[in-house]
Amino acid sequence: MKKQVLIFCLVLLGSIGITKAQQGGGGAKREKIEAMKIGFITQKLNLTPEEAQKFWPVYNKFSDEMEKSRKGYRGKVMEETSDVDNMSNADAEKALNDMIAYRAAEVELLKKYTTEFKKVIPSQKVVKLFLAEQEFKKELLKQLKEQRGGKQN
Repeated sequence: MKKQVLIFCLVLLGSIGITKAQQGGGGAKREKIEAMKIGFITQKLNLTPEEAQKFWPVYNKFSDEMEKSRKGYRGKVMEETSDVDNMSNADAEKALNDMIAYRAAEVELLKKYTTEFKKVIPSQKVVKLFLAEQEFKKELLKQLKEQRGGKQN
């Protein structure tokens, strides 16, 4: 059974990698991180093959929408706050409102996809998903910090 899940994940990983490459996604490092993330989440959620088949398309849509939202936010905020020390009160107020609007949109996406996830996996695994994402980010930052530390020595 575990072998079947592993094979399914590898096939899924390959198809995701091809799709991302065709979209012109950010290179080999980004693909490697995505592959690590998929493996990490799959392991933490302990998905059955049936769950994985239904889960990953929903998760990919969720990830794409979150990334699109983040990119739009980053571009807008970077532009608005490029010179914070010299911005007017009105500009600062606008930037704050945009930051709050982004957070609200992010919460709405989480609500929407929590509902979608619960249609394909149990609520317990949805909780595990969000915890696994946070844990993966921490682990990734830790690895980056270690790599940078190793290069400096």
